[in-house]
Amino acid sequence: MNIFALKDIKTVPDIVHEYSPDYKGTNIPLVIDNGSYQCRAGWASDDQPTLVFRNLIAKPRKDRNKKDGEVPVAPVVQIGNDIVNIEALRFQLRTQFDRNVVTHYHIQEQIFDYIFKHLGIDTEGRVEHPIVMTECFVNPNSCRQMMSELLFECYDVPSVCYGVDSLFSLRQNQPNVDYALVISLGYHTTHITPVAKGLVLPDKTRRINLGGFNMLAFLHRLLQLKYPVHVNAITLRRAEEILHEHCLIACDYSETLRNWASMEFYEPNVRKIQLPFNQTGISAWLLTAEQRMEKKRDLARRLTELNARRREEQQAEDEELLTRLLEIKELYRLDREEFDYALLEFQVKGIRELHNMIRTLTSKVERTKQRMAAQQEAHAQATAAEDKVPHPPVGLTVEEWVKQVNQQRQTLLDKRQARRQRRQDLAKRHTAAAQERMRIISLLARKEKGTDDFGMRDEDWDIYKTISREGGDSDSEVENEKLVEYEEILRHHDPTFTIEEPQNSHSGTAEYHQLHLGVEIHRAPEILFQPSMIGSTEAGLAETIDFVLKLFPAEEQLLLANNVYVTGSCAKFPGLEERLSRELLEMRPFQTPHKITMASNPTLDAWLGASSFARQDTFMKMSVSKREYEEFGGEYLKEHVASNKYYPTPAAPVIEMND
Repeated sequence: MNIFALKDIKTVPDIVHEYSPDYKGTNIPLVIDNGSYQCRAGWASDDQPTLVFRNLIAKPRKDRNKKDGEVPVAPVVQIGNDIVNIEALRFQLRTQFDRNVVTHYHIQEQIFDYIFKHLGIDTEGRVEHPIVMTECFVNPNSCRQMMSELLFECYDVPSVCYGVDSLFSLRQNQPNVDYALVISLGYHTTHITPVAKGLVLPDKTRRINLGGFNMLAFLHRLLQLKYPVHVNAITLRRAEEILHEHCLIACDYSETLRNWASMEFYEPNVRKIQLPFNQTGISAWLLTAEQRMEKKRDLARRLTELNARRREEQQAEDEELLTRLLEIKELYRLDREEFDYALLEFQVKGIRELHNMIRTLTSKVERTKQRMAAQQEAHAQATAAEDKVPHPPVGLTVEEWVKQVNQQRQTLLDKRQARRQRRQDLAKRHTAAAQERMRIISLLARKEKGTDDFGMRDEDWDIYKTISREGGDSDSEVENEKLVEYEEILRHHDPTFTIEEPQNSHSGTAEYHQLHLGVEIHRAPEILFQPSMIGSTEAGLAETIDFVLKLFPAEEQLLLANNVYVTGSCAKFPGLEERLSRELLEMRPFQTPHKITMASNPTLDAWLGASSFARQDTFMKMSVSKREYEEFGGEYLKEHVASNKYYPTPAAPVIEMND
């Protein structure tokens, strides 16, 4: 059967790495892929990033219960993988991004502190390595200026090089490409970026404000609306796991909907997600009378032990306090000055109040000792009674006694079964009476001058009183205790005795805590092609690709369509390549070829491309040094194959004032 268990993987806090001599004192660049979902950071000389964490911080709220005069304590901020339980801190989470643009630089500074600390960089007051950092496509100059100011002024880095993550990924997979249509599927946005003659064309690039976040929120809402009883168990993290592990993009969405409408297709293809549940709490009503009594005795025993432990702790505290008070009383005779200090410590006014405290405490300690001794004796007697094997009464043999007890037990069970059957019959009669009542009301309603006076007389409600009185009868505690007593006797003296299992089995319990995923696995990622499903007025991915291609002449359209490059975390959805191929086949002219290339590693290729770029000989020429930052300003950018284009901010017009 297609039953899948949730992994519920907990994040593991990152360790603080050693600042190796291979890095210290060198110009090895630091590569930071600053994504709106995950941040990846590491050394350019490594094959993989050292740190991969969610770009989030959890900042606790201010303590409103702090009293006046107390020294304020700085709140502990958790960053990235230090946030082990995201659901518990859901309303304290903050990010530096507004969609895919960095706008909150006080949060970005804390992210940088986390990166440099966990990479082991311990140089005082500065980071002595060049930085390669990704930024969003067409990043505003003001945002780049704030980022450069943060890196140069706060961390005193020697140089910074900015690049676009999707273009780094393209150059990692296709280093010498001339024409490509780059589709970057991000967490908050989707970009369709044309590259012609090796140059990026920002004026012909289009952005869709949809991404993995919208898919996650849509799937989370769908599951909560479908299973309102499990709304608390369907958390965002579990919805995210379902999105990544089970969702796929349909090649033909309309045909897929028709398939799921058929039960012949639904039954073998539905995916059942098992939610965690408490088996003990759910199946308590399925326990036998003996099991319920045993559970009650166990709870009583645990409560008694807890109370005894608390009483012993309190007794130890009282005895310690009594010993201290007696020592103070002895000081009254030996050293009056120490005696006065001791009275101030215990806030006692004088020797008379001290005597009263000693007398009261002594009496309390003695009473507690007596109570504890009595309870220990009662517990020992109860334990001995439980261990005692029941014996037949005088005048009866064991066989006769067992036969008699068995008959009494069977009589009790028959009585209980008859009572339950009577309750079921009364419930059926109650339903029939309600149906008859509705029939009479409908007949009266058809009469033009009919009146409905049911309920005006007391005898009209006798049937409901009978049902309430007889149907409310339940198994009494006395019967349960008797049943347990009979079963205990039969267990000791009748080797053939067995207790029948209840008719209701536990096998169906897990089914009540399952999510059945049918069309939902296609519906969540489908919003990428049909944003109207979530009420968005944006164009879908296929329409936007068609719009961008039509901005070029036919010859260049053919070159772009023959190299459609897909990257980003959402590119990992199964079926995306087939869906894009089908959409291109429909929008392109008849018998026109097209080719789709998927990134080899959609989540890491941006970091790997930036790392490869940082190892090139021309890297330092493409970086902005601190001297250039001070000369040209923080918005300054040196262009390269994976960067944005630099558009200087126009100078403010000079307004001449005439006298």
